[in-house]
Amino acid sequence: MTTEIIAGDCLDVMKGMADASVDAVITDPPFGIGFEYASGYEQHRTPDAYWAWLSPRYSEMLRVVRPGGFVAVWQTALYARHFWDWFGDDIHIYAAAKNFVQLRKTPINYGWDPVVMQYKSGAVALRPEKPKRSIDFFVANVAATVSKPHLRPAHPCPRPLDQTREIVANFSLPGGIVLDPFAGSGTTGLACVETGRSFIGIESDDTYAALATTRINAAVAA
Repeated sequence: MTTEIIAGDCLDVMKGMADASVDAVITDPPFGIGFEYASGYEQHRTPDAYWAWLSPRYSEMLRVVRPGGFVAVWQTALYARHFWDWFGDDIHIYAAAKNFVQLRKTPINYGWDPVVMQYKSGAVALRPEKPKRSIDFFVANVAATVSKPHLRPAHPCPRPLDQTREIVANFSLPGGIVLDPFAGSGTTGLACVETGRSFIGIESDDTYAALATTRINAAVAA
């Protein structure tokens, strides 16, 4: 099992990767809704602008994953009506639910994020033979994640480890290579370490890349 964090723009990095060189892509890209990161606010704040930005990166994800490989991409519910136009007809929407929601002044608050999932065509799905849990939702312990001082405010929106581990363990190939082109705080990498997958993470922000490296190295050493 190996782990690696690469600092750089994922589009440039993936263009240097060979075809069909990873077994799964599990990633949480920016949502294109004007969120603020360390580097500033997202520039792509409409569905058309967002997909124009994400589309070439998603094409590279599909290129580098093996036939039959698993692809999971977190998205915002605000753009749900576009998913089938963007990602194709053969997708499944996984409900990444939360046990804690920061309530906003709106009549209905979102208690889950959609994760667009699919297995790349061309081969049998590369997945565990007997997954512990293959259903399409998981309720994460978000409250525990946001309360960890080394994650907040070091990263504004770290993914909960329990939910990410659930997805990695139940849908990706045991012992395989998982790529996360938007590594962020490194949660996918931690999930891979804990479930026996190799991991390649790409992160454009140097501060977040350093945070991810520290977290993953600590998990490997534990």
